[in-house]
Amino acid sequence: MSIDLIHAIYTINTQASSALYRQVMEQTKQGIRAGLLQPGQQLPSVRVMASSLQVNPMTISKAFSQLEQQGVLERRKGIGMLVAEQHNISNYSDALLTQRDQFLTLAKQQKLSDDAIITIVQDALSALSNRT
Repeated sequence: MSIDLIHAIYTINTQASSALYRQVMEQTKQGIRAGLLQPGQQLPSVRVMASSLQVNPMTISKAFSQLEQQGVLERRKGIGMLVAEQHNISNYSDALLTQRDQFLTLAKQQKLSDDAIITIVQDALSALSNRT
């Protein structure tokens, strides 16, 4: 990954309320969603990233470690960090998660029980399955 690509994906805001490592984590996920980072692609070393973004190497190390725990990145001995081939729920688009939260909030405001919400979702999935 070139220095230019690092700067295209990452913009660190030292004045932001969110921690720097969280900014790196979120921007890595955004880079994956945008297709700028591909599954299997090697990321720069912690030192290269830290130097390019002018942050402490521990900031990058913490972000990479947490992304590895979430299944977004994988560590390969002798190679370094790679974008994981498979993604879990932590990689779902922010829009999808926002819509999920809005749906659940509305359902709870309507005083629907958990069982009723589950039934609504199951019925919708069944209807979608029958259409294909």
